[in-house]
Amino acid sequence: MNRFLISAFLILSLSCFMVKGGKPLKEDILSYRFQRLGGGYSTVSEFDAEIYIIYFFSSYCLTCISDINFFLENRNLLSEKRIIILGVGMDYNKETTLKPFVEYNGIDFPVMVAGNDIINGDWPLGKITTIPTSVLINKREKRFFIHTGNISKDIINQIR
Repeated sequence: MNRFLISAFLILSLSCFMVKGGKPLKEDILSYRFQRLGGGYSTVSEFDAEIYIIYFFSSYCLTCISDINFFLENRNLLSEKRIIILGVGMDYNKETTLKPFVEYNGIDFPVMVAGNDIINGDWPLGKITTIPTSVLINKREKRFFIHTGNISKDIINQIR
């Protein structure tokens, strides 16, 4: 019973926090240069969207694979809400592991490779300690929210 109450409280707190808009957006998050899978660099601001989900994942994470399938199955919902997913692979083998993983799973959203700066926490949002982690950015309202764990339609629908 206690676990249920704690879970309900956390979900309610998360919902209220997201509805209120999260934290003020740091401009350096939008301008951070991610290394693209296959070469080159991209920033969040290069992509045209109102909402960005920077999704930190690993190829060996079953929860991540479930989320990736959710993103792929809900392309229309994401597109309607003008949401773009930017995947960031946290695999230590980097491209050696990520490239076949992306191809095998048919991932069609942009995928970046976590550099040592992200892995060590030397980037604007610090260390990513849990996989999966999502940084949800509302560009119009200049707000962001960090979510750990699975992404669901409820979370997507709460993004303004």
